[in-house]
This record gives sequence, C-alpha cells and structure tokens, in this order.
Amino acid sequence: MRRGIPSLPVVFRRVPGERGCHRTPINLYSMVTLWIVPSDEESAKLRRILSIGSSTTTSSETQSYPAFHPHITLAAPPSSTSLTLEQLRHSIPNPLPIKFPFHFKSVNTGDHYFRSVYIAIQLSPVLISLHADVHASLDLEPRTPMFPHLSLCYITDKDDNIGEERQRWRDQLEASGRIRNTSSEGSGVELNCSVDDAGDDWISELTANEIWFVDCVGPVGSWSVLDKLRLRPK
Repeated sequence: MRRGIPSLPVVFRRVPGERGCHRTPINLYSMVTLWIVPSDEESAKLRRILSIGSSTTTSSETQSYPAFHPHITLAAPPSSTSLTLEQLRHSIPNPLPIKFPFHFKSVNTGDHYFRSVYIAIQLSPVLISLHADVHASLDLEPRTPMFPHLSLCYITDKDDNIGEERQRWRDQLEASGRIRNTSSEGSGVELNCSVDDAGDDWISELTANEIWFVDCVGPVGSWSVLDKLRLRPK
C-alpha cells in the first residue's frame, strides 16, 4: 500500500545562498530541528521507498507511517532551549558548506518512533565537522541519536509491539528486492528506487543540497519548514 507524500508547508524562505539582513519577526522556537536535505530529484527517488506503507493492518489510533521529507537530522535543540531563527541560521558555517555526498552504510531497524527503519549513513569528515560546528555555535552538547541516519518510516511502539512491525517493514523491502549489499563486510548498501519495483534505479549515496530549519511541534503532519539554506555548488 502506497501513501502520497505532500510537501511540508514553507512558512518562510530565504534567498538561496544569501546571508543578508531580513525583516523577519523575532520569534523564539523550542522545537526546531536542522535537516540536511538532498536535491528535489534525489528526494523524489527516495520517496518511492518512503511511500511504501504497511503490509499489514496497523492501528488506526496510532501515528504510524506519516508522510515526511527525506532528511538527515543535523541538530535537534532540546525543547527547553528557546532560540531565534537568526541564531539557528548563523549556526551554519559562513561561507556556506559546499554540497557533499553521503554514502549509505546499512538499513537498520531501531527502537524509537523516529528511528523505526533507517539508513545508517557512513560518517565522513565533512559530516563530523558540520555537526560539531553547529552544536558549538548553539552552545549545545552534540546529542543527535544515531547520527548520521536517514529515516525511511516512522512506526509507533504500539504497532511494533503488536507484530514487530518495524522488522516486518524492513524485511518487506529486502524481500521485494529493494535492498542489496554492496560490500561483503556489510559496510555498504544500495536501494532500488524504481517505480513499483519495475526496472533498476539503484542508489547508494545522495548529495547534501540544502539545510532546512523545520518547526517540529505536534504530529508529523503539522511540521512546517521555516527556512532553507542552499549549499554552495561544487
């Protein structure tokens, strides 16, 4: 069963690559996360995986399988920290980073709603540096669970407890030929993003294209993009 994935509403959009002054409200945010986001073309491919729903019936009372945009969480300031959007923007190094690739390591199941089934990303010097710089700028401990990873679906504990739904969904990907290892040591994987399993459209990496600032208050469907920064071309 497939789900349509609507785009997140954009509340505020800055000019890509520009760091000039903007006449914006001075609002404090307590649940804004910073996302590393691939290009629209790459995101569209990966959405074919994210749009695969449950092979079984999950509880209608839960929030399993919501639609969300493909991303790596770069930073998630705790709710007790109130920051302005300008502070969050300026946590990104200046000049802006150059677009960089990130490679898939494995597809894993997790024990948390936001890490139900995810792609573990190979840690690289640029990811280590960007992660450290952002947290240092915000004066925060670098606590980003399982960094770096890219989630493929969100499944509630309730649905997982009923029938090991997270493992079932991951097994479903493998059984349908959507996943294959690229290394005998298990240090590489690629996903087939073809339409309805027809043909081959394998990807083993994506390119970081933008940094998004996303207000994550409330259910996933109510999240909204506050701002976007486009990384510099190579």
